[in-house]
Amino acid sequence: MIKVGEYKVAEPDDIETPAMLVFTDQLDHNIRTVGELAGGSEHLFVHVKTHKSIDVTRKQLASGVAGFKCATLKELEMTLDAGAQEAILSYPLVQKSKVQRFAELAQREAIVSAIASAPAHVQVLGDVAQERQQTLRVMIDLNVGMFRTGVPLDGAIDLYRQVAQHPHLSPGGLHLYDGHDNLSEPQARQAAAARHIRDIQRLKAALEGEGLAVPWVGGGGSFSSLYYARTEGMYGSPGTCVYWDAGYGSKMAELPFKWAALVLTQVIDRYPEHQTLTTDLGTKAISDDGPLATRAKLLQNPKAELTRQNEEHGVFSWSGPQPEVGAYLLAVPWHVCPTTIRYPGAHVIDGCGQVADYYLHSARDRA
Repeated sequence: MIKVGEYKVAEPDDIETPAMLVFTDQLDHNIRTVGELAGGSEHLFVHVKTHKSIDVTRKQLASGVAGFKCATLKELEMTLDAGAQEAILSYPLVQKSKVQRFAELAQREAIVSAIASAPAHVQVLGDVAQERQQTLRVMIDLNVGMFRTGVPLDGAIDLYRQVAQHPHLSPGGLHLYDGHDNLSEPQARQAAAARHIRDIQRLKAALEGEGLAVPWVGGGGSFSSLYYARTEGMYGSPGTCVYWDAGYGSKMAELPFKWAALVLTQVIDRYPEHQTLTTDLGTKAISDDGPLATRAKLLQNPKAELTRQNEEHGVFSWSGPQPEVGAYLLAVPWHVCPTTIRYPGAHVIDGCGQVADYYLHSARDRA
């Protein structure tokens, strides 16, 4: 039995390490809590890139979320298979073959939207829609300072008109992602979101003033989505908070989410004279985002830091008495989303520490 605070794993010998574990009590807590903080789950379009699991998607549906955001076509397919009534592919499509596959998914009995932030996106969406004699719903993606994707605010009206004027495209609304505003101080975080909310409200009013429908407005990420969700007429799109991780936990410590997805690792060697031990927590086992020392937080020793990481090995500094070779440790990823993609699925651990299920990462394949 492993027991560290509220985390228990009754039979770690039965789980081949390294392995991703999802703890049901913490997961259910996070799904319930994000809905409460949003003023109701119906104000949320949750992002599935964190968990990539049809089982978790169904849990979120049962909580009453309005819809889902997806980064890949496989994620979009998964949400529709789970029974979603509305979903957004929040990644611009350029390749014609991808648009054709999107168009096939858009024929499901659900409201499915693409995003566009450049005339080329509108062109390829429109060409495929015309070839198929199908109407595709398209949102305009806004650049509010991140400069990754998105059209500047002063170019958004013209691009929205292009969508509205196309005989086979339907304007779906306005989408933004403000991931650059990863501010730790809550008041600064709220102020940044408020600026974007005012901008998007003005843009929506201008579009509606031209007689253009704007049926959906919102976005944001784990830092800002709750501000959008609590704004009348908008939706928020949190992602990471479903599992939470050490990175977001360190920057938004005031939020009451719990780590729901951990990695079970094992000590495979140790060097007490050097105050280090080696685990099987290599780059194949946990995300290598961020500085080396912060990539994993060990529950049994939060002061331990990664000092070297190879494909199959993770070496930690560990002063004082060390666990024996063969001991099991629980690691919190710094960034859980790209940790999920490393595993075909996650062992589901109930409140007694027993393996209760196995959640396949249904959308793991990016094809």
